[in-house]
Amino acid sequence: MAKWLEYARIAGRQALRKRARLLLTALGIAIGVAAVVGIVSLGEGIRCQSVAMIEEQSDLALIEVTAGLHGGTIVPITASKTASIASLPHVQASAPVVKAAFATRQQTYLGVVGGRWDEMVAVFDPVLHQGRGYRAGSADAVIGRDLADQLLRYEGIRPGDTFGVLVREYGESGLPEDREGDLAAVGILQERDDALDTAVLMDAATVTALAGERDTYDAVYVRVDSPENVFSVVEGIEGLGLNANGAFEEIESVNNLMDVVILVLSSFTGISLVVGALMIVNTMIISVFERMREIGITMAVGASQSDVVGLILLECLYIGIIGGLIGDLMGIGFAAIINTVGRSLILDRLGANFAGFAEADITLITPQILAAGMLIAVLLSLLAGIYPALKAARLNPVEAIRQM
Repeated sequence: MAKWLEYARIAGRQALRKRARLLLTALGIAIGVAAVVGIVSLGEGIRCQSVAMIEEQSDLALIEVTAGLHGGTIVPITASKTASIASLPHVQASAPVVKAAFATRQQTYLGVVGGRWDEMVAVFDPVLHQGRGYRAGSADAVIGRDLADQLLRYEGIRPGDTFGVLVREYGESGLPEDREGDLAAVGILQERDDALDTAVLMDAATVTALAGERDTYDAVYVRVDSPENVFSVVEGIEGLGLNANGAFEEIESVNNLMDVVILVLSSFTGISLVVGALMIVNTMIISVFERMREIGITMAVGASQSDVVGLILLECLYIGIIGGLIGDLMGIGFAAIINTVGRSLILDRLGANFAGFAEADITLITPQILAAGMLIAVLLSLLAGIYPALKAARLNPVEAIRQM
């Protein structure tokens, strides 16, 4: 350890002998690092703001489970599957449902969701605008706000009214046949800005009695205890052979898109990193040529080839550290310029759907990005120093001393 500390001191002193050369060489790496930091911070900023917008506009803790497909075979949602879903870690509540399509006698389409009211409350936390929830085994119906307004406007159906519905079936001849039933509008939901605004909620047993008995469910709605745990619950659901749908898919799409964008843009900035690495190679080769006599004397008095390689690489390490620090600082400045000067241009290109970006930074500098920039600078500097170091280590001490 003491030997390498001494080598570090010697290498540092040697690097500082020509400060201008050291600074210019480090700048070659720093420019590439700054470009990477700026580009990645832009991608991370857009990713973060996009996810925040999705979180504001969607219910990330809600998952809809549907039948899966495995090996060309449909995996149905059975009672045992629903029990397994309910027992998954971080599942706060679940509501297995059956779905059906009814129509009023005036041919207004009714998308019906049948389940237990207490389970629907636990998952969706619905707020009633008027009336009450439906009772088990009854023909009660709770209607979404938008659909209720439509039924009132065109058919005069109000809370407390009983109205007829038609259930279309197809007989053995293939011709459609409509079966009639009656529902009681016992409640209207407050506006939610989701699919329940146009749905009719009923007891599952009543739905199956009207639409036909079935042994499986059409879907299971799952409430997760926290949005951060959604992906682990999704993995558990998919492990049962079922499909999981929800707002989390939008986050996955954003993440996948931004990963590709960052990778593509970073690949272009890699050109400047390669140029910086070549500058280090060139600088260190010149340095080795200028110090041939010194290296020859060092080897003549007992220094091994590994000692020479270590000394050269330590100089490259200093260049990488300096280049990484400067590059991170330049990257922070680059990100600030993008955030102030380029924000309006980027927002114009993204369109009105991203107007929320105007109130927040479109770049995001994180410690991980800065650490990655430093690591890139150090690794490239060390890699660039391998050839000059090996060239110096292979010098013949006698010839090296005579040439200078």
